[in-house]
Amino acid sequence: MSFHQSAGDEFKVRPGFKSRIDAIRANYFSRDPNLWPFYRDPGLARYLELIGVPKTQEELVADYPGGAPLRERLQTDSDIPATMRAPGDVEPMLLYAASTSKQWNNPASAENVVTLPCDPAIYGALLGVTANANLVCREYSESAEDLEKLIVRRIAKLVGYDVERADGIFTQGGTFCNMYGYLFGIRKSLKNSIKNGFDKTNNYRFICSQGGHYSNNTALAVLGANIEEKNLKIKMDAENRVDLRDLEEKLVACFRLKCAVPTIMLTMGTTDTFGVDCVKPTRDLVDRLCREFEVETPPHIHVDSAVGWAILFFLDYDFDANPLEINDATIVGLRRHVELFRQLKYADSFAVDFHKWGYAPYASSLVMVKDRASFKALEHDPEQFSYFERSQAERFHLQSTIEASRSATGVFAAYAALEYLGMEGYRTLIAHSLQNASYFCKRLSDVPGATLLAPHNDGPCVTFRLYDPGKVSSPKEELAFELRHGAKEENRSRLANNTAYHRNDFLERGKSILYTNWVEYAAHTDYDERNACARIPGEKAVFFNPLIDPERIDAFFNLLISRQNRAKS
Repeated sequence: MSFHQSAGDEFKVRPGFKSRIDAIRANYFSRDPNLWPFYRDPGLARYLELIGVPKTQEELVADYPGGAPLRERLQTDSDIPATMRAPGDVEPMLLYAASTSKQWNNPASAENVVTLPCDPAIYGALLGVTANANLVCREYSESAEDLEKLIVRRIAKLVGYDVERADGIFTQGGTFCNMYGYLFGIRKSLKNSIKNGFDKTNNYRFICSQGGHYSNNTALAVLGANIEEKNLKIKMDAENRVDLRDLEEKLVACFRLKCAVPTIMLTMGTTDTFGVDCVKPTRDLVDRLCREFEVETPPHIHVDSAVGWAILFFLDYDFDANPLEINDATIVGLRRHVELFRQLKYADSFAVDFHKWGYAPYASSLVMVKDRASFKALEHDPEQFSYFERSQAERFHLQSTIEASRSATGVFAAYAALEYLGMEGYRTLIAHSLQNASYFCKRLSDVPGATLLAPHNDGPCVTFRLYDPGKVSSPKEELAFELRHGAKEENRSRLANNTAYHRNDFLERGKSILYTNWVEYAAHTDYDERNACARIPGEKAVFFNPLIDPERIDAFFNLLISRQNRAKS
């Protein structure tokens, strides 16, 4: 009997839920050519045969038939073939590169917010690639553009936007979604920036969280903002959310100096700890201060929800009836997150990555806006678009997009995933992720020297820290000490030694049973008098993978416990 079978009822996978997740795996993640005939293609069939047994990356390369010369050629070849290759041939380099790339079909994969794409999304993406629609304008896309708008309407209704006013476009990834979020604010607040950039508008500040994604910096840098002097980072509270008091202080300081705040960037589902910022209190704060200081153009509130958006599928779930039979431990955290994600409708725009918790292949990202007038603010002079019919250019987003040419492949992939999985399928997959994460948190309490770094997050991302059990009797107390005093000069070596112990254990374990990841910024110390803090590293497991089961989690903890017990003795 596994630990999971003997665990408390609140953590057990219930029979009804297990039958649902098993059916979803069999029907939508099986790569079964009898269900999805496109897998009968000779190249795809051979690829699936080669990756059929889960292996580490090193094993994939070592075991590949005739792999050594292919690898050599892959890393050195610079010649284009002189002759044509016959149709139907399985090109060996294509097959080798695909078969030895990162294999997300491995039930051990839990490194990050990436997952195995579902069969229908792959099917949709293939149709999209074949159609080769370009969403730059209607003339080049026709019905593909209608499909994009259909998805926009569905997500608008899901979040609680006015479907008639809301709008959105698919773009190249979450960073581009966030870039749009910044650009909406820039164009609305800094009126002449579309022609003059930031040259003549120096009195501005952007606001984001210290716990936000690195695209908070990279997107602004691409847009030409002075990120060292013009980007204010808000402190995080104990739950890795924006500290509303610090946000108010910085907004008041800006508004008193008549300093424009084009965009406030929030996050709902941080990559490593699943911190969820509160949108409604931020909106209320902005509205109150804009009235008080007579700010003509309020900051545009954009939410980076690229990771967490899928919680929206549960906004109208009947938690009392609980038809999916989600276990009690997960229901508690899911209810809490649902109340937070109800606030997403108060954002001016937000990001949706279907290639994360939406189980679509890369790249399938959607930036949603509450009011399509936000896109109007991005419009360039129509005289610049002489390549296109004027009536076409004015009807669609051609004059407003960053990219111009936009692939519709992500649209087709996202639509197929939504259509085949439906609300029931998505809810089951999301709940499966959260049940695995909550069970992982439960098991961590059995490990000597281990403690959670974000014990209140209740999300799919779990971060933890290991201490030497021979030296640290109470990991919770040691972490509390690091949080309070770790930034002080006299305590930095203590924090570093603890980190080195965990890092060495992580490296020695390697890719075994459950593939976790090392995170250099998993938590932070308390802020000092200069509002500075020190980073605390840790280990992370993300449970997006639909193939992970509690039995694998048990096996991982058996390994962890045995290693910690040896260290203790």
